[in-house]
Amino acid sequence: TRNGTVEPVLNCPWVFVTIRERDMILKVRLFPHQLLIVMLLVFFAPVPAAQSQDTDGIEGLDPDIEETLPPAPAQEVVFEKVTFLKLLGAGGWAMWPLAAFSIAVVALALYNISVLRTQEFCPPALVKQLHRDMSAFQVRTAVETARDHPSYLGRMLGRSLPAMDPDDKETLGREQIHEAISEFAERTNGQYMLWVNYFSILAQASPMLGLLGTVSGMIKAFSTMGREGMGDPTRLAEHISEALVTTACGLIIALPALFCYFVFRNRLIRLIGRCVEIADELLDASLESLNPGFRQSRLPNGLNDE
Repeated sequence: TRNGTVEPVLNCPWVFVTIRERDMILKVRLFPHQLLIVMLLVFFAPVPAAQSQDTDGIEGLDPDIEETLPPAPAQEVVFEKVTFLKLLGAGGWAMWPLAAFSIAVVALALYNISVLRTQEFCPPALVKQLHRDMSAFQVRTAVETARDHPSYLGRMLGRSLPAMDPDDKETLGREQIHEAISEFAERTNGQYMLWVNYFSILAQASPMLGLLGTVSGMIKAFSTMGREGMGDPTRLAEHISEALVTTACGLIIALPALFCYFVFRNRLIRLIGRCVEIADELLDASLESLNPGFRQSRLPNGLNDE
């Protein structure tokens, strides 16, 4: 038997069967035919799954001895710290063009900050000098001063003031001047808007490139799953991480680019509008020097103090 012994008794039709199970000892008196049935049942009985698992790989190990063995030490799980560079590296090939897009957004922002300034469009010193010349109706001097200045206002007035009509004492050819300003704006404003529109392109291209990296990562993940199954989840997690990182980086680049596009576009429109207002103010100053009551004559009778 597995855990018992058989003790025959002389001159008796039965035998004693001693069964040892852990801390218990049990003696059973059996007749020969009963003993044969018990031995057959014990021999052909299946081994319990728990016992077979405990003694797996150790042939002939006694369960009583196995209980006295010390438990196996638990394996220590080491978690690797994920840094920012490792996270970017997990994005795969799509991170290289996304990195170029991010550098382009920063470079464009710095360029537009340096160009779209009041000093570059309508510097106060130039406005003050032109206002003094136009108030004295020294149009030729004002045109020369404007042409010598590289600002937007200087170039605009250098092209538009020569269209002034000195024979028209009432408007000085205001319509011709506005047409010249419009022609100058059509040729010049596109140069400034070109660098602002690049923000819009980057804001639309970055999420699309991130989505392309996402699709690439998911294709790799499902290819690995179909080739190797779910045996090694780290391989599958690596490709899924690539898919998620590229999407996140694309959105991170697109949001500042979209913000910069609207900020710099509105700033450009405001600066150009201010230059046109200054041109009208200078023209009104010249009309005031020719017609001392020009500003007051433009008011309705109901608002005239006289």
